[in-house]
Amino acid sequence: MIQSAELPLHQSVPSNELLSPHQVGQYLRQGFLVVDSPRIEQQELAHCRNVLMRLIEQGVGRKEGRNFDLSARSGGNDTISPQMVRPSLYAAELAELRCRKIGLAFAKQLLGPEAHFALDNTIYKPSIQGGPTPWHQDEAYNDPRSYQEQISVWIALTDTTIDSSPMRYIPGSHKLGILRHRLHGGSEDANSIECCGEFDPASAAVCPVPAGTMIIHHGCTLHGAAENKSSTPRLAYILSYKTPPKSREDLGEFPWNNRVGRASRMERKHWLIRGGIFPELLRLARSDRGAHRHFLARISSFLQRLGRRD
Repeated sequence: MIQSAELPLHQSVPSNELLSPHQVGQYLRQGFLVVDSPRIEQQELAHCRNVLMRLIEQGVGRKEGRNFDLSARSGGNDTISPQMVRPSLYAAELAELRCRKIGLAFAKQLLGPEAHFALDNTIYKPSIQGGPTPWHQDEAYNDPRSYQEQISVWIALTDTTIDSSPMRYIPGSHKLGILRHRLHGGSEDANSIECCGEFDPASAAVCPVPAGTMIIHHGCTLHGAAENKSSTPRLAYILSYKTPPKSREDLGEFPWNNRVGRASRMERKHWLIRGGIFPELLRLARSDRGAHRHFLARISSFLQRLGRRD
């Protein structure tokens, strides 16, 4: 549940870097918020860009199912949009970024004091051939058996223009609940899902922003981005924060999640079986407390589901 602004301040972030009551009200109405201030400092932006581009260019995490083409789908066009999930497990310095502390403070304002860091990811869209991000709701990727409400903090690491795949949001869509989704393009195989419920893309708010801008959106807010048709690449760093999991049987099942990213999931499963579980646990041990908490919550939720089956 979205909380009001009348919450204890997150101690590691000054009050002038928290959302104002006006900003909270705008977020509650629209389901997203462009945060013009504070902006990420240039030094931190450059460092984050360098770290993420190194990971992407070196193909880190590819054999582990964590680095894949977001826009890939059977029968689709030849577009490329590398997405890397949990890059901070491979570059621990990302966990020390100032934006991570600010993002957590935003999450506690909007979701409540139990909100915690869940995961980070990065999406790179090369010039001219960068693929689209289909319309979707982030919480449609969740499991209703251990459902978590969430917000995402989308950070522009490069200037994002009208032609370079700016974020698009459907205002007020966070109040619609979870709509029907399918695999991207209705294909049999894809690395992303898209909303096929009823909504009007023409009502979208398009958000071109300069580098360093943060955009917050609720997990039920419909959002997406077009192809990168510009002559410059587009890079974003996304932080996700969630509430503790709870069963939401009223939502039914999300059948689209049984098929999305099958190839990457199988690759990851095989890697873990072949011994990848040991470096994975070592990375988690070296990561920050937010990653530890999210991992333990996932284990607890899994054990609870096993108990219900018995």
